[in-house]
Amino acid sequence: QYGFNLVMSHPHAVNEIALSLNNKNPRMKALVLELLAAVCLVRGGHEIILAAFDNFKEVCKEKHRFERLMEYFRNEDSSIDFMVACMQFINIVVHSVEDMNFRVHLQYEFTKLGLEEFLQVWGGRGS
Repeated sequence: QYGFNLVMSHPHAVNEIALSLNNKNPRMKALVLELLAAVCLVRGGHEIILAAFDNFKEVCKEKHRFERLMEYFRNEDSSIDFMVACMQFINIVVHSVEDMNFRVHLQYEFTKLGLEEFLQVWGGRGS
């Protein structure tokens, strides 16, 4: 609890944690996403997470927020831990918002980055 509170009170900590997604180790990326999902669920955390991914977009020169995350999601399909953490993170980011219009906006961000198509293709593998 103490460590979590310290992270939440530091102005750049969550930005640095989000930037840790730029790691080759899928388990590390899964742990980062689990931590970011936890931050998203506390009061004020959703805004902090979106700001961290805005920062990520700027630092990593993405065209769209969450672009690199979706790239990792599509390419790390050998790591179930990472894929589960990624889906949980996306669900929490999208569905922890009260405002329905904003929720639709967030869903569209992920749709625009190819989430639905990827899930359809990936889901069809088991058939």
